[in-house]
Parts: sequence; structure tokens; C-alpha cells
Amino acid sequence: MTHHDPLSLLRGIRDANYHRPGIRCMRLFSAHAATLRELVAEAEGLRTRHAPSLAGDPGHVTAWTGPRGRVEQFSLFNASGRCDDFSRDHDLSCFGKRFHHRTYCPALSALAQALPHLVNFRINVLGPGAALAPHEEHSVVRSDSGTVGVRARFHLPLVTGPEATVVLDGDLHHLAAGTVYLVNHGCVHAAENAGATDRIHLVWDMLLTAPATEVMFGAGPAPEGFTRTRLRAVRPEGRRTVTRWERIAPRVSEAEARHVGLLDPQ
Repeated sequence: MTHHDPLSLLRGIRDANYHRPGIRCMRLFSAHAATLRELVAEAEGLRTRHAPSLAGDPGHVTAWTGPRGRVEQFSLFNASGRCDDFSRDHDLSCFGKRFHHRTYCPALSALAQALPHLVNFRINVLGPGAALAPHEEHSVVRSDSGTVGVRARFHLPLVTGPEATVVLDGDLHHLAAGTVYLVNHGCVHAAENAGATDRIHLVWDMLLTAPATEVMFGAGPAPEGFTRTRLRAVRPEGRRTVTRWERIAPRVSEAEARHVGLLDPQ
């Protein structure tokens, strides 16, 4: 698979979504040093200005994942402008939402504007000792028109340490600060921060439309302040056996996903 072949990309994400050999994790961009500093500073500023939602609270969209410890979410792409408003983070719509904090977060705003067909855009914080238990979502989705395609998830670690890890279908990864990764959330996945300081990731989901796929995986210019990586494959740092996990529904069957394709905006 090359970045010039979007259908092979979609099939690779699809196959891993059904726990077959495929694309679990991929390195896409490196942030320039100045851009990373700006993003970190703006994220810290948002954390002082706004209250987060807490993933462990009853009724939170993430509570079903079994969070442990302090797990904060700042939702930055919505209709209300409230960072604790997660009500539309997972509704598969890229309409009626926007980034509301442009005046004091120009770097975050510029990145959000460079990402076509965002579904959500948020800061996720795992405090020291915090974790998300193993759980399974679905990268393969059905659009309102009935088309089967991919909602892809991306992580940009802003502040992290070597003891912060992610597991994807048993593959153990440490995601490096300043690098944008595709993280296939159709895999059984878990996150843990065994370090002594906060782990802060910028996380977003996009509908893989033709424009979104070109920006994230194509050969054209990267978003301003970023460089496309030459080495996209991510080698696991080890294995961690997962025997029990939570699942979310609905799910597109593997047979239905045979003809996965690019989505239209919705």
C-alpha cells in the first residue's frame, strides 16, 4: 500500500478493524519544533481557562471504557464552544460544529482548519496512573446514505513520557510527542499513563472523504507547521495480552465492509 492508493489504505484500516492483519498504527506527520511549542502552550492555556468533562463521570461518552484515575477531555469542535460539551463528539457529522477558540489558540485553530471533515477535535489528558481499560470501537462505519467507509482517529501527543503506552490488538506502542499517528480504534485498544506527570494528547476523528484522505495520506503539502514522515510503519515495542474488553455497537459486518469506499461529507 502506498499513499497514492486510497482504496488499499481503506482496506488496510478495514482489515485491522476486524482483527485481521492490516493497518493498526501509522506515522503521518512530524510537527516543527516551534509548532509543537505553540500547540503545547495553547493546550495548557485552554486547561486554565476552561473546565473539562471527566471520562469517569456517569453518562460521559467515554465512561463505558472503564477509565481509571483522572481522565479529562476538552472538546474543541462543537456547536456550543464549551470544552465540557461532548454531546456531538461521536455523531458522525462534520456539520454544525466549529473551533471556537481562535483568538487565543491560533495554532490549534490553524490545525483544525487544515483537517477536512472533522467529526471531533479534543484534548485528552491522562493523569499520573490513569488508564482506559481495553475496549473496541469501530473504524468502519455506515454513512447516512448507506455507504460503508472509515471514520479514522488520529493522535498528536503534546506532552508524554516513556511510561505512557497504547495497546492495539496486543501491540504495545509508545506514541512520541510531536508526531501525528493514525490509531485504528477498531482494534481492541487501551491506554495507560504509568508516569508521574500528565499525558496530554490532541485527538481527532475524521470522515475519510476524498479531501480528508488526500490531506492525511496523500502526496501534497502537509498542514502548515508539519512535515510528512518518510517512515510510516510503526514497529510495536512489545506485546500485551488482552483477554477481556468492552465492545460498542452498532457494527458494520465484515461482509458488508467488503466494498469499503470513500465517504461523502455528512
